Amino acid sequence: MSETVVIGGGVAGLASAILAADQGHHVTLLEMNPQVGGRAGLHEEAGFAFDTGPSWYLMPQVFERFFASVGEDIADHLDLVTLDPGYRVSDRGLLDSTPQLTVDVPHGYAGVRALFEQLEPGAGPVLDSYVESARDTHDLAIEYFLYTRFSSFKEFVSPQVARQAHRLPKLLASPLDTMVSRTVTHPLLRQILGYPAVFLGTEPRRAPSLFHLMSYLDLVDGVRYPRGGMYEIVRALTRLALARGVDIRTSTQVVSLQLEGRNIAEVVARTVPNTTSGGSELEVFPAENVVAACDLQHLDTALLPPGRRTRSVRGWGKRDPGIGAVTLLLGVDRKLDALEHHNLFFTRDWDANFDQIFVDRQLPEPASAYVCAPSRTDDTVAPPGCENLFVLIPAPASAHLTGARLGDYASRVIESLGERVGMPDLKSHLLVKRVAGPGDFTTQFNAWRGTALGPANTLFQSAMFRYPVRAPHVDNLVHAGAFAAPGVGLPMCLISAHNAVEAL
Repeated sequence: MSETVVIGGGVAGLASAILAADQGHHVTLLEMNPQVGGRAGLHEEAGFAFDTGPSWYLMPQVFERFFASVGEDIADHLDLVTLDPGYRVSDRGLLDSTPQLTVDVPHGYAGVRALFEQLEPGAGPVLDSYVESARDTHDLAIEYFLYTRFSSFKEFVSPQVARQAHRLPKLLASPLDTMVSRTVTHPLLRQILGYPAVFLGTEPRRAPSLFHLMSYLDLVDGVRYPRGGMYEIVRALTRLALARGVDIRTSTQVVSLQLEGRNIAEVVARTVPNTTSGGSELEVFPAENVVAACDLQHLDTALLPPGRRTRSVRGWGKRDPGIGAVTLLLGVDRKLDALEHHNLFFTRDWDANFDQIFVDRQLPEPASAYVCAPSRTDDTVAPPGCENLFVLIPAPASAHLTGARLGDYASRVIESLGERVGMPDLKSHLLVKRVAGPGDFTTQFNAWRGTALGPANTLFQSAMFRYPVRAPHVDNLVHAGAFAAPGVGLPMCLISAHNAVEAL
């Protein structure tokens, strides 16, 4: 039985631990924070249960496939609810007083098509073609481009891939924004087709049009929600890990890797001090295999010696860390009927909004924003008569932007949100208010420049250009998580765990 150490207790780390243990490895998982989950965290306060990270449940087949791979039925672990409408969209961002158009994107493609026709007569047939292409690309990606380590050209030699070969160069080289603009002209419809780029840590002008496949997920496949919140996924994974004998060590931070030649021999970790235990203690974990499911820039620059790094400090400087985020957890003592479960507020000048983030590297104003109100669907996440709000504003990835420095900006966001939901005095109805910025991600997760999701899925940071699954200079080290292929998001993290453990 080999000794396998997993660094990082996020979704990718938990999934890697489960898969490795299922294959007979003795697995120790080391997580620096008091709870597992990583960015898919949980904050409980005053009767509210806030998801602190991912909140969209997409690609259900990936979740089902993972649970099935270890002999489990996902229905035994998650109570999934289909959302209808899938989400609400407004063409006015926060910190903006211009008039707005608000529409609901319904569950079911027939309703989605009708919405597109309503806003842009004649858009139905072109949407049909767009969605058909998205479906084909999604199916191709699932079958051939996601569950792979990009280790051999033979992985892509198949009749199915060959039939699509003429499309792939354009899908990779052409931006998503270009593909969307050729499909519809109505600004809000373009945003509905383009916003998934933000889920990839980038924006429509920088994301390859390959990722139009995501429109199949929300417009056709639909949006689901695990009752109890997204942290139920973490709870389920934790149960599976413990049932397979995984030794989960929380509040345990890896501080060094002891190498013998081209192999990690030992992982040295420090017990993170708390108010009860006082000082820290070092513990050494022998390792025959190591799965790094952590921030890989931190792994390279802080834990590995120069000769064993995948990328140098200079190499990391040339990469795109993706998007940062300002997040607010708001517990409101009233119900807010103007909100659906998922709410997207888009600025009208979208390009200017993204330029503020990626070019000017400043907090956007006006600001596109996402507001999740799970209590609209789930009465277990807030006290009776109250609303649970998770507010996310895309921002520059900057370690200097901490919640402590965002007080004025957050206050104005709350004021603007209150105006939008018909509660101008929203501030006076808050039972809980917590603000975090990209810098807090750096503190909590060692996040490279405070990246909210992981490196952007741009052309040269996607697929075979992403961080390799197997470390090139350390023989017993593999990588999993949002930094590695196939990319950011919970489904991608589950797939990365599969790819990593397969490489052990």
